[in-house]
Amino acid sequence: MAVIEERIPQVKQQRPRRKGNRKLVFWLVLFFLTVLIIVFIRSPYSKVQEIQVIGNDIYTTEQIVQQSGLQRDMQFLNVWESSVQSNLAPLEGVKNVTVSRSFPGVIRLHVTEQKRVAFWNGQDGSRYPLLENGKVLKQVNFADRVVDRPLISSWAAPELLPNLAKALSRLTPNVLAEISDITLTPTVYDKQRVTLYMRDGNEVRSVVYKLDKMLNWYPAIVAELPAGTKGVLSMFEQPWFVPYGAGSDAIPIAGSQEQTEKPQ
Repeated sequence: MAVIEERIPQVKQQRPRRKGNRKLVFWLVLFFLTVLIIVFIRSPYSKVQEIQVIGNDIYTTEQIVQQSGLQRDMQFLNVWESSVQSNLAPLEGVKNVTVSRSFPGVIRLHVTEQKRVAFWNGQDGSRYPLLENGKVLKQVNFADRVVDRPLISSWAAPELLPNLAKALSRLTPNVLAEISDITLTPTVYDKQRVTLYMRDGNEVRSVVYKLDKMLNWYPAIVAELPAGTKGVLSMFEQPWFVPYGAGSDAIPIAGSQEQTEKPQ
């Protein structure tokens, strides 16, 4: 029996056809993915349903959206940040913009604008924002908006605007909000003399190149003055205060050093 069994050929076991199964699985997955993509593209979820703008102040939401080139019902996956940035480049008040998505269908534009530091009063009643880079933005008229920055009513030296804007951008928000009007009042000795009219009724005289260093001390200086006293505060090398109607008698601020320049 052992000899007979040895002569009987052994039947080879067939191995599973793994390669064929893998190909079948691959094509099935590809098919279902294609179907899902087609269904998604044709569904409302693939469309832009809402466009939100965050961080804008100079431009309205409508202006940002219109300039961005984005529209409702466009393909949600067809929104490219580089394209939006290129479209918004003509808006000189926009510093940067980034795009984020929220499924389903929400596009958010995160806008960083140039800081507004003052307003430029036009002769025709227009009011344009002065940006931190020294540019008067005439793309937007703020005549109908709340005046929350200083008004530049008289300024005969446009070349000094960048220096003024830089100085104003370095002021604390509280101090900047205290300034009502700014006027260039040059003298023979200094072309950068400015007069600032404060909302509390005081008048400040200084120079553009020292404005940011001196004016941030304004709240502390005013706190030293007698209650209800208004006048002219000269802030050059050393602050001096002259109450209205006091003639030329200057009062040194308490704790100040020797006078280096008297008010003009």
